Amino acid sequence: MRVRTAFSAVEIVAFTFTAPARDDAALPEPAARFPVGEEPTGVSVAPGLDRAAYTTDHDLVRVDADGTVAWRLALDAPPRSERFMSGRPSIAFSADGSLLWLYRPDQAWHGPRRTDRLLALDPATGGVLAESDLGSSGHGAELLPHPDGRHVLVGVGEGQDGGRNFLARLEDGSLALTRYDLYGHLRDLSPDGRVFLLSDEDEVTSHAFPSGEPISRVGVDAFGYDEERFETLFVGLHTAGFLDHRTAVVAVNGEVVDPEDGDPYLPDFLENHAVDVATGRVLGPLPEPSRYAESLTVLGDGSWTGPDASGRGARFTL
Repeated sequence: MRVRTAFSAVEIVAFTFTAPARDDAALPEPAARFPVGEEPTGVSVAPGLDRAAYTTDHDLVRVDADGTVAWRLALDAPPRSERFMSGRPSIAFSADGSLLWLYRPDQAWHGPRRTDRLLALDPATGGVLAESDLGSSGHGAELLPHPDGRHVLVGVGEGQDGGRNFLARLEDGSLALTRYDLYGHLRDLSPDGRVFLLSDEDEVTSHAFPSGEPISRVGVDAFGYDEERFETLFVGLHTAGFLDHRTAVVAVNGEVVDPEDGDPYLPDFLENHAVDVATGRVLGPLPEPSRYAESLTVLGDGSWTGPDASGRGARFTL
């Protein structure tokens, strides 16, 4: 079960989407709510829905179901005005809830004398079980826990330098860390844990877990656009996620050249497509009203959420 989250300055909410997917269905009520006394910068909810964690500018906080703070861990973050660059930590509970993973952007916070770190924490106590230096200089990271409960994929975003991608697991009190020799930004892990997606500016690639061996590629040329009409076209930077273990939703976005005077900046363009993961074959655009929607969340169970024709949030299937 994948837990989806949202948060505000007063609470964290979790959605589970356990009911069968049905096209144009109303969004479910939250499965759990966690009151918070400060505004989070990032959140994660345990699969059992009995605990949540959130980050602030300076701390990692774990709360119980009623919002009671179980523990608070200082992140060793200087005041914003003293930080070398902008950077945010990332957190994620493991799929079985036994670990809480923490990415810390130490170089962004402290400068070139430090590099980023990955920590495995005990969710019950906040104790550090193991940590490792990633050697990266990121502004943030995507943490994708594997369904096996042991592994986590880590995609560190390094701005114009692209992204570094890692596989980590806790083993005998230390972190076993593998760096993939793969360029691109980590986007999603299939529901069965067998494939992960990376995106670059002009392509989305799928890779076997855990080896990282390439499976397929879908580039901008596969979508059939007349590239003379566009100043820019990007593949997968806005959305690249698993609809189910065989199919991904990939967005193509860019800037349309104004036919009047050649001005490249009006209007913006975005279109969402279904793609066969095994082959990279484009299956076609999503149906309306999701075809051009910017705010889609792909759930991995054959459905996605986004606005309906009236702008109300709804759940859709192919």
